[in-house]
Amino acid sequence: MPGSSFTLGPDRRLRKHAEFVRSQRGGRRVGTKHFTLLVAPQASPRPEGPPGVARIGLVVARKIGGAVQRNRVKRLCRELFRTSPDLLPAGVDLVVIAREGAATLDLAALRAEWFGVQALLGKRAAEALARAATPHHPAASRP
Repeated sequence: MPGSSFTLGPDRRLRKHAEFVRSQRGGRRVGTKHFTLLVAPQASPRPEGPPGVARIGLVVARKIGGAVQRNRVKRLCRELFRTSPDLLPAGVDLVVIAREGAATLDLAALRAEWFGVQALLGKRAAEALARAATPHHPAASRP
């Protein structure tokens, strides 16, 4: 059932390479023991999906483990993101890069790790949104 609260549809996920690259270049970092979290403002305008809905993108490399372990990490991250709408404000993209040891976490440990840095995530999201709201002016970067 599309749009169900039980799913994390394509409008809530980063799917294109360009979206990941833009988020990684312009994102603000938050590090935890098992993840690097990048918070970036969404590109505007977004024709697909409801505007302003926070989205997630996952990067889980082979060093994390085999396909079963990598898919489990991605499943847990998506589930936490889906069930925690208050984790991030609207209008931001979250790129999650898994580090070694991420495959050993269960949902409760993942929740504790991410909510342990929720205040910092909110601060980084506010910084990213503020930078996106101010127009870039080439003369402003001159010494």
